[in-house]
Amino acid sequence: MFDTGVLDQGVRETVCCLADAESDVGLVELMTDLHRSESVVAERKLAVIAELFVRRTAEIESDGAWTSTAHEVVEAEIGAALTMGRAAAGRLIGLGMSLRTRLHTTREAMARGDLDLYRVRLIEDATANVTDDRIGEVERQLLEQVLAPQRSGGAGLTGRRLTNAANRIIAKLDPAGVRAKREKAQADRFVGVSAAEDGMCRILGSVPAAQGRAFDARLRELANTVCPQDLRTYEQRRADGLSALIDGSGFVPCECGRVDCGQDSRIATTARKPLVHLIMLDSTLGGGDEPAYLDGYGIVDAAHARDIAVDADVEPVRAPNSETPTTYRPGAVLDTWMRVLAGGCEWLHCDVAAWNADLDHHRPFDHSDPAAGGPTVAGNLTAYCRNHHRLKHSGHWQVDADGGIELVAPTGHRYRPRSSGLLGVGRDVAAGCDHTAGSDHAADPATRRRTRAQNAAARIRAERRRRQAHLDAARRRRGAPSVSEPWNQRPDEPAPF
Repeated sequence: MFDTGVLDQGVRETVCCLADAESDVGLVELMTDLHRSESVVAERKLAVIAELFVRRTAEIESDGAWTSTAHEVVEAEIGAALTMGRAAAGRLIGLGMSLRTRLHTTREAMARGDLDLYRVRLIEDATANVTDDRIGEVERQLLEQVLAPQRSGGAGLTGRRLTNAANRIIAKLDPAGVRAKREKAQADRFVGVSAAEDGMCRILGSVPAAQGRAFDARLRELANTVCPQDLRTYEQRRADGLSALIDGSGFVPCECGRVDCGQDSRIATTARKPLVHLIMLDSTLGGGDEPAYLDGYGIVDAAHARDIAVDADVEPVRAPNSETPTTYRPGAVLDTWMRVLAGGCEWLHCDVAAWNADLDHHRPFDHSDPAAGGPTVAGNLTAYCRNHHRLKHSGHWQVDADGGIELVAPTGHRYRPRSSGLLGVGRDVAAGCDHTAGSDHAADPATRRRTRAQNAAARIRAERRRRQAHLDAARRRRGAPSVSEPWNQRPDEPAPF
């Protein structure tokens, strides 16, 4: 058990030290001490997370598409307790288990305050493909290089230098364990869109170099489709070019405002309207100041909402009627109503858009006797993303819907989520409505083929196979015999995803 009293005492001592640190030297030394203390606490947190995951793994067996894995259950527990999303919680689980099962010396160094969280992550990533029988020696030699300089007052290894040192050691002790960086980067390609401030979004991605260069060149072409009198900057026109790619128009409309604009009208094509959902009040559309809600983003100001709605198809949102339905799936009215009110997945700290979520019955729908219970009405429905919908149905978490929704963790801890819909009224409004149709499962999920741990193991085997094939090819060019390994004898194994 971690002694919080010691931590509190440490905080008081730190405050005193900060007040007493009159010199710059004192401040730097205090900063260093705090950095070491931060590493010690981080190691303890990761150890607790790993222990929770081990316990849940022993308790939970995944069987079927609607049964959550131990990883998903613990992700939800960590996210609720530490106020973070799935991705961040999942990274903590992975790192905690690596320190517990493989990187014992690294964990000890972190517990002493010798390694911070950043460098521990670098070590974990660099050594992910090293076999269990060789990881100890690889880790020992690597930490000698990482920590020895700082023990003698020098600068320890970090960043690319740490990764390079790891690769040199692994290439000598376990050649097939060197991470196939380009192949891994190819497998990890992505494009993400996340909410930013002031009505903007950030687009972040990693794509193959050739594709990225082609994307860059295409944006440059689109930015230059306007006439010389357009007053937008080059970067602004590139950003507008992305919209031209999305809607298929193929050009950036010139904004010079001149009747005799020299932009070639022949480049115009038929634009497509992407489907987005913007919810606003009638008063906002008519010029009022009430904000609107953009699905998958959040609140936008009234003027921004009206700009979005200028070329949109505007449809009224109707409240469902008061009839008690006997259908399992929703009609269009109730489906739209619930998504408008929810604003997104209603699980803790989840940002999945409402129109990408499922509608779930609190009390199960009775298919044999629809009138007997589990009515498809607003007060009996909640929007959950597919992951959290499955987590609720797995039985590890419970939902208490009496007097408002509370999520009950496997430990008994209770959390009350908040809807993120327009003006934050979602669940409170919905709870008072007994209206029409709903949907428990938007679509049948694909059956999970294997667990997350099996996926990780398969990925590592695939990387080692590619690395071994590269080494064998090099040996053949030198006239040396190939070295076959056991993982090369699994040609029927499914791809690592």
